[in-house]
Amino acid sequence: MDYFNNKAFEEHRKNTYSILEQIPSAKSPVGWTFKGHFSIGGFEYFGFDESSDLLLVVSSNGRGIIDLARAEKISRDYTGDFVLDETLLICEGFDVLKDKSIKLASKYGGSILPVSNKFEDCLQRVSPLYPCEDIIYHPAFEDYLVEGPNKNCVRILEVFCIAMGFHLVAIIL
Repeated sequence: MDYFNNKAFEEHRKNTYSILEQIPSAKSPVGWTFKGHFSIGGFEYFGFDESSDLLLVVSSNGRGIIDLARAEKISRDYTGDFVLDETLLICEGFDVLKDKSIKLASKYGGSILPVSNKFEDCLQRVSPLYPCEDIIYHPAFEDYLVEGPNKNCVRILEVFCIAMGFHLVAIIL
């Protein structure tokens, strides 16, 4: 039997789509604050410093550092003279991130960035209308795919997403 061409599969697909469509959209979940967004020309990679609120962004024009707590760009390096391991997705930091290796996510896929926090809140990437993707925040002990136990889930983004990670909830497009 062809699973994708039978009535049970079609019913499951429609049910899943219906559940996802009921999740409300918001800039941020209750108790969270939307800090802003940044345009990054030539975006290639991004990664979080594990011991601060800093985000390293790698573009075709160099590297930048964004302070996520203050929502501001704090440093820029336009040189191409830095170590970037595109196999392991690790990049050396600069300026306030000097001597640190930063784990990255890439617009080309692959990521070792966390999609949950210490409280077990999670970000989930779903594509009910592929290639458009949604990023859904769901708090601990809730399931975004189960009607009822998803009452606090929030769709925080509806876009053509390139990469995402969880650190004060930062998403790069």
